[in-house]
Amino acid sequence: MSVGVIGHLPNPTAAEAAGLARAAEAHRADWLGLADAFWWRDVWLLLAEAARATTTLGLGPGMTNPYLRHPFHTVSALATLQELAGDRVIVGIAAGGSEVSGAAATSRRDAPARVADLVATIRRVAAGGPLDPVSGKPLELDLAPLPVIVVGRGDAMLRTAGEVADRVLVWSVPDSDLERTVAVIEQGVARRRGGGRPELVWAPLVVLDPDDRAHVGRVAVYAALNGAAHLRRSWGLSPAAVATIRAALVRGDVDEAMARVPDAALADLVHPDPDPAAMARRGRALGLTGVAVPGFDATSLPARLAWAHALAAALA
Repeated sequence: MSVGVIGHLPNPTAAEAAGLARAAEAHRADWLGLADAFWWRDVWLLLAEAARATTTLGLGPGMTNPYLRHPFHTVSALATLQELAGDRVIVGIAAGGSEVSGAAATSRRDAPARVADLVATIRRVAAGGPLDPVSGKPLELDLAPLPVIVVGRGDAMLRTAGEVADRVLVWSVPDSDLERTVAVIEQGVARRRGGGRPELVWAPLVVLDPDDRAHVGRVAVYAALNGAAHLRRSWGLSPAAVATIRAALVRGDVDEAMARVPDAALADLVHPDPDPAAMARRGRALGLTGVAVPGFDATSLPARLAWAHALAAALA
């Protein structure tokens, strides 16, 4: 069972990333994932600073995608980060956000296959194999095996996560869709070669303090866009509204995007009762064991991690 932090500092400086990492380690987080966003500061440089600022905290990109960085570069970056942080390095992988298909004009229709291929490349090199099996080109530094976290929303991505990940991040899933989401992940678990199962890490959206509402609302915008088509219809979120919200996000107008998300979507995405005991009863029934929380800043993180540890203990 793990307790993690998903970095949600917008465009953090090196000092802010290091501060968030120190706060996460001081308050017993197991791992921290920093955002890999091409319009922000480079995640690998920030992770190097976070590694220097800590001694026990697991850390890595959360989430990197297989489109904007070639898999060979991702493998090299992971191995280089291991030289700084040793066996603390993790890697989170996802399809990338709306900006990948919008501003970067890159189709993500083959995301499940791309994610699975990246996971396979990382594990092949970590097992001593080449970067490229055809030419035999090796990575000229060592890469040790490391935990792979996968997050997705579409059913194909959820099945892929269940099939290939060490940890599946069940991130800001709408309350009404939680059981179905876990069931789809389990379809992927059933396809795993060699058996075993991933840790299911629950990352629900909760408001623990009135000051959280704006931060949580920004996360909910992305979650609403990535919700299944049947959910968007139930929320009254039309295809035209989705396109308008995506355009606002691509140009960086998060407040405009938030204003266009229906109240019904926010009510479904933000858990109504953050009581750990009540949430744990449902989580245990679904096999959820790990917990992750958003890291909005170093100041509010201790309270969020205290809540996460309480939920993790209740799940156990």
